[in-house]
Amino acid sequence: MTSKELRKLNRKDLLQMLIEQSQEVQVLREKLAEAETALENKTITIDQAGSIAEAALQLNGIFQASQDACQQYMDNVRQLCQCKEENCARMEEESQAKAKSIVEEAEKQKADMERETKAKCDEMLREAKEQSQAYWDEVSSKLEKFMEEYTVLQKLLSIVPQPKKREQE
Repeated sequence: MTSKELRKLNRKDLLQMLIEQSQEVQVLREKLAEAETALENKTITIDQAGSIAEAALQLNGIFQASQDACQQYMDNVRQLCQCKEENCARMEEESQAKAKSIVEEAEKQKADMERETKAKCDEMLREAKEQSQAYWDEVSSKLEKFMEEYTVLQKLLSIVPQPKKREQE
């Protein structure tokens, strides 16, 4: 707050702020006392250890805890990797199954198309044979009729006497 804002506050508000700050100071003093006590306890513990080797043995619990935390972290990483590998394997299997079904569907469509094409070809061949047979029958009929007419004409020509050639003068 600025000094201008402080001047605008009434006596009651100022007293209230003073009380709140005193309470906060009291809490901070208690925390400081606890921290000093904890520091003193650590100093006593180190003094009681007698030597660096003994202090290291007492601190060994800290190292063991950090080793355990490290091991737990590594286990979690391994487990996560295993989960990822399982997911990848599952996704690969699904992809292969999907690809297989697509290939099977394509093969089925190919077989259907081949059947349809063969049926169309057979139908076209049958129609072509029918048309060629009908044309052959028509041509044969016309040839037979022509032959009959030719034979009749030949008989007629053989019946009619041939004019004699005039002798040359």
